[in-house]
Amino acid sequence: MKHLLIVCLICALGLSACSTGITASPIATNPPAAATPAFTALPPSAVPTEAAPTVAFPTTTATNTPAPLPTATLILPTATLILPTATLIPPSATLAGPALSLEQLRGATLTIQGADQKEHVITLKDGKFQQGSDPAQPGYISVKMGEQVAFGDLNGDGSEDAAISIAENYGGSGTFVSVVAVLNQGGNPQALATALIDDRPMLNRLEIKDGQLWVDATVHGPNDPMCCPSLPSKRAYRLVDNSLALAQLSTTTANRIERVIQIDSPANGTEISGPFVIKGGVTVSPFENSLGYSVFVPGAKDPVLQAGFTIKGDGLGGPGTFELPIDPAKINFKGPLRIEISDVSAADGSYLAVETVFVVLK
Repeated sequence: MKHLLIVCLICALGLSACSTGITASPIATNPPAAATPAFTALPPSAVPTEAAPTVAFPTTTATNTPAPLPTATLILPTATLILPTATLIPPSATLAGPALSLEQLRGATLTIQGADQKEHVITLKDGKFQQGSDPAQPGYISVKMGEQVAFGDLNGDGSEDAAISIAENYGGSGTFVSVVAVLNQGGNPQALATALIDDRPMLNRLEIKDGQLWVDATVHGPNDPMCCPSLPSKRAYRLVDNSLALAQLSTTTANRIERVIQIDSPANGTEISGPFVIKGGVTVSPFENSLGYSVFVPGAKDPVLQAGFTIKGDGLGGPGTFELPIDPAKINFKGPLRIEISDVSAADGSYLAVETVFVVLK
């Protein structure tokens, strides 16, 4: 019995020892398990910390920005669009030699007719010329080139000619403004012809177009004081026999209607072998429904035939039409003719409107 108790006690102690060993084993392995959760908790918290580069990434992309590239490529077409415009200028200037410069025009040699009714050959310097120092003394001349300058082909030779304006004073109160046709002779200016516009007009614009010199100016009407011109006018000149012939002129009425003569037929350059009729119309019927016509032949300053004729109009400033018969037998000429039709002011004899047709008699 005593032995049996001793055996039971020994077994109980053995079981207790075994139980203590099992629990000791988990305790020894638990620290790594506890360390593992603590370790794996760090990466999640580190991920937001690493997110800063991720947020900065778009910034890096923005620094590489393709955005400037579209801007750069958009500029290129604009630059290339300028080139065609720039290339439109040289052809007219380079067809028959170098173009005239503004400096050349400001130093051009001109022929003018002075107050003494004599021709004077002068040379501008920086756009000016002066002879004498006292305007009250005889022989005083002052010529100044105006700001208006035009370039284009005036004589059909393919080179770029020019037109300038000059203001002449001979000691009195008058300042006479003219336009000057300057031909391009191998890159050198040749002032060929001059046409008077008015005494102290307002010169608004010069233009060379379709072989003609166009002038937009405000001139004096019959009742204007010399200080203040008020009559709007547009005119075109054509080089004929080395002079500027008036090819077209229009003025504006007090109620702002442009006074225009229009020739419908024949067309410019028409070859004619017998009697013909010039047909056209007017926007404003002239005084007493009367117009005048003048026929010019080459080499003659004065007309070879000149007369008045009547139009069909209301006589009250409304539009009208005309048919003007021309008999070449009265002219006794073969070759180019210039026929000018004009509306002349009854108040002072100045032109109110002009239209010209150029034909060839065979």
